[in-house]
Amino acid sequence: MPNSVVDFWHMVVQEESDSIVMLTNTIEKGLNKCEQYWPNDAGQTSSYGDITVSNITVRALAPDETNVRVCLLKVQWKENGREKTREIRHYQWINWPDRGVPPCRLTSMVLLSNIRGTKKPIVVHCSAGIGRTGAIVAIEYILEKLQQGIPCESMDKILKELRNQRPFTIQNDMQYLYVHRVMLFYFIDKYKIFADNEEVMTKYKQFVADYDKVTG
Repeated sequence: MPNSVVDFWHMVVQEESDSIVMLTNTIEKGLNKCEQYWPNDAGQTSSYGDITVSNITVRALAPDETNVRVCLLKVQWKENGREKTREIRHYQWINWPDRGVPPCRLTSMVLLSNIRGTKKPIVVHCSAGIGRTGAIVAIEYILEKLQQGIPCESMDKILKELRNQRPFTIQNDMQYLYVHRVMLFYFIDKYKIFADNEEVMTKYKQFVADYDKVTG
């Protein structure tokens, strides 16, 4: 909403965020999904109330991950009469459809690895803030548990825990299955875990076939 853009930037400044993850386009299927709250092109500068945002550079997330744009933004404001400046990285995933899922690649893993090092709060949003956002948060939630050596609950329990914090997190079956698909792709296709287990691989291939039918 246009009237919330200034408040959005005040929130980013107040919480000292240095990463924004945007999982939507401003317009999708002819509908406004998100306000253009940042300068989109390198060299552009826009003001939002008393906060000025400049787009320094624009690049792809990685050479083979061109569906995520990364803008380096310089944010300037005054605090107690003193000039303040902060650099923020704005990640925009441009091919994840509303209430749908993107192609199953390692895009989510690459994106999350780029922002995981920060100790500041990370801003994540889509359009409604529950579907695409919920899916990417669920993937990171699982990865963090695994990295810390904490046993991971079943997905239904994970979803319940996330929904206790954000009602209606993950909007539909496709997004719920997408989380499973990404994690299986990560472990089986990338790291070849269970590659020698014929029973697991048979079930995995059937799951992939069923998933492709549903999402294709």
